[in-house]
Amino acid sequence: MQKQLDLISKYDWDFDNYLEEDVPAAMEYIKDKSEPKDGKLLAIGHSMGGILLYAMLSRCGYEGKDSGLAAVTTLASSLDYMSSRSSLKLLLPLADPAQVLNVPVIPIGTLLAAAHPFAANPPYLLSWLSPQISAPDMLQPKLFEKLVTENFETVPAKLLLQLATAFEEGGLRDRSGTFFYKNHLSKSNVPVLAIAGDQDLICPPDAVYETVKLIREPLVTYKVFGGPGGPHFAHYDIVGAQRAVDLVYPCIIEFLNHHDAA
Repeated sequence: MQKQLDLISKYDWDFDNYLEEDVPAAMEYIKDKSEPKDGKLLAIGHSMGGILLYAMLSRCGYEGKDSGLAAVTTLASSLDYMSSRSSLKLLLPLADPAQVLNVPVIPIGTLLAAAHPFAANPPYLLSWLSPQISAPDMLQPKLFEKLVTENFETVPAKLLLQLATAFEEGGLRDRSGTFFYKNHLSKSNVPVLAIAGDQDLICPPDAVYETVKLIREPLVTYKVFGGPGGPHFAHYDIVGAQRAVDLVYPCIIEFLNHHDAA
């Protein structure tokens, strides 16, 4: 119990900590190891990783700074989910109680691992959970089980509360609540490839496009993978399914190679 209490006391970070501390540290490390000739990096971000890249481009555009990025690819990411049909809206009613009760962490990994048997086995009481992660027949059963039971961890409530602003008017805000990241994305001069999955319930194509439309047209490429005849791509299929290796990865490689001056 004491070990758990000690862990909880350390879960004290939010989205802006990732943006202002972790992303710059990671970029400096990669630059030091790769020594790009032009001093710039190519970046790929899935889900919150892509949101961080958008936020970075916005912040740098607002401050008139060079982002240090030559090109960016985002997968299943958006700064504004308010007008979309994202299934994450179902979790928003939990945000206020968590804030009022001062809950420090949300054990997402433990909750998903506990729910998996009820989603994957008869009588399938939580069958709605599986499509949130993967479309039918896209991930091998063992890979799907490993993803659900091992991939997710406990996260700080502060992080989830800040991300919840992406479902409010104006989209994602900084921790002060005064800086709207989507408002300055148009000032960026970095090429962006924005990818969506046709059956992504967490970040649907309309949510992805809500951010895409803010980027100056010559700089942005928008691609939705999946169609009526299949294959279909849900939130984690777009990065983890074999068909992503066959269809999505070559698209990303071609885009980044085109903008790679190093």
